[in-house]
Amino acid sequence: MKINDSTENDDEQEKIEELIKEEEQKSHKMQVLICPVCNSSNVTYYLGGELGYQYRCKDCGYIGAFVLEK
Repeated sequence: MKINDSTENDDEQEKIEELIKEEEQKSHKMQVLICPVCNSSNVTYYLGGELGYQYRCKDCGYIGAFVLEK
């Protein structure tokens, strides 16, 4: 019985973490990201992980963690 309870808790935890990630992605999509080099709004997510995000400007090629949000 304890094994099933543990498995169910793990499944619930995974579902909760997945929902949190989905909501975080939705909130990021609503923001306008501005390149700190050329002030373009043509900025996309490049990499992401536990330590944060990297962004890439499609106009000037900037790649970095620092962008402006509008």
